[in-house]
Amino acid sequence: MSHSAPPLPLACLRPALLSEAGRACARYVLDGGRLTHIDAESSQLLHSPLQLLPHSPGKKTSCPERSEVESDLLQLWTLWNSHDLTTRQGLRFLLSFCRELERSQAGYRKWARIWIREQRDQHQKEVRDTYLVHVHHRRETGRQISAAWAPHPQLAPEVLYDMLQEVLQHSPPLSGHSKRAQIIRCELVGEPVIIKRYSANPVKWKRRWEQSRARRAWAASHVLEKWSIPSVRGLGWLEYHHHGRLEESYFISRQLPPMETLRVWLRREYPRMSEAQRIRFRHRFRSEIMRIYQHGLAHADLKLSNLLVNGVDPDSLTFYWIDLEDLRPSHHSLRTFVRNLYQLNGSLPRTIPAAERKAFVAGFRRLFPLATSPLLSRYIIRQTRKRHLRQLRRQRGV
Repeated sequence: MSHSAPPLPLACLRPALLSEAGRACARYVLDGGRLTHIDAESSQLLHSPLQLLPHSPGKKTSCPERSEVESDLLQLWTLWNSHDLTTRQGLRFLLSFCRELERSQAGYRKWARIWIREQRDQHQKEVRDTYLVHVHHRRETGRQISAAWAPHPQLAPEVLYDMLQEVLQHSPPLSGHSKRAQIIRCELVGEPVIIKRYSANPVKWKRRWEQSRARRAWAASHVLEKWSIPSVRGLGWLEYHHHGRLEESYFISRQLPPMETLRVWLRREYPRMSEAQRIRFRHRFRSEIMRIYQHGLAHADLKLSNLLVNGVDPDSLTFYWIDLEDLRPSHHSLRTFVRNLYQLNGSLPRTIPAAERKAFVAGFRRLFPLATSPLLSRYIIRQTRKRHLRQLRRQRGV
């Protein structure tokens, strides 16, 4: 078989191709084959044009064993996860596969929905458990300093704290950041790093018992790294307590190559984009947000300045997540989704017309049907104005 046709990037896979792959695999099974007999490396299952290797004639069956089909789908699902196939794309393939099998026996589509939901819940539980393992740390009684430093795990917290203080004396924080967090670019223990220094948690009752922001960022960086989502990579964290109260904390990460925020990039590139490029960019950006949601994560401060971009072409951008202290496991709640929408709306360049903003929001309708509601559009506009007014008051010191 010829391998001249290059594989399509997953972001460019057409829904019709996934549906066709599902139907082709179902006919293959009904003709006596099994999904495990398909050589995914030799068959162009996710290529264009779609092709399957022929198999030796087997016994045709109108009712394949469901246990065998489920076992084969699990192996196929694992393979596709290694290629970053999204849950939505996998569901499209699975439903098309089961719809074709239903021509012989009913019940496959219902089983497919239950199965895909179980796989999603299991994955999100694994994400949540990974986060909790890294965010929880038992502090020794009477000890003022707690820390972790991945390159040198045996380094004492007090030694790391002294090194941090020495570095901070000679490295002023970067300008343009709030008082609650300062960013310092420097070198620590021979590593070029970025140090994010946080003030104490707010005194509000609901914030008093939260984990420090440095430890939350540390846990989120491990989650994103494990599932190959581009972001800052954590090297360590440190907390300083005084009389049992958290005074300050530090999150230490590797330096990223020079990049600009999505807000800066969009202000420059948006006027140059064609209509087709703008549509593709909206889809690409929306897919990145959906990717976070599908992993069972939510960002409490989702705005363009909290994403870095690498690349110039809108079709090949790579997004890097920063401000990881606001990223944590969370179920898909309407409240968080709406909050994210007016955060994004307020950070968009003013040159983007209302029609394109609504088209971006409407793309979430499969996950949140309310996304197409006119009431939601009006609410987003009101909340955006309130946020802008609060920012102006803070800048003027009112």
